[in-house]
Amino acid sequence: MRFDVVFILSSFLGVSDALRRGCRMNPNHAGEGWYYTTSIDTVENVAADFCTTPAVLRQWNNINGELRSGISVKVPCRVRRRDCKKNTSTDGAYVIASGDDLGSVASDFCTNADELQAMNSGIIKNKDFIQVGWVIQVPCSWN
Repeated sequence: MRFDVVFILSSFLGVSDALRRGCRMNPNHAGEGWYYTTSIDTVENVAADFCTTPAVLRQWNNINGELRSGISVKVPCRVRRRDCKKNTSTDGAYVIASGDDLGSVASDFCTNADELQAMNSGIIKNKDFIQVGWVIQVPCSWN
């Protein structure tokens, strides 16, 4: 069976919506904002969702142990238009939409166009050419 058919079928079996965390922008510092923690949050998954490292999140917020629920933490904050359908513990599927380019898609998933092309070598032969409707594999590890 062709790779793209197998990939599409496997992408929709056992998928779940990934919980994408949002942030409140800091009007005084572009690129920074605040996130209000919940009971399911860990330093690792919050950091992954905001495209940073646990070490940076700990440093910015003076966190020494576990992340407590119900507090506001400073995070890198920007608008992200895209979300994924999680299909493994670290990856998910995304359907290319009108107006997408690989660089902007990659940015929303905390990676770069070269990495997305490598993850999808059976589908994406040229990172400057993607088609609406393609289902691609993307990093999706934040919950």
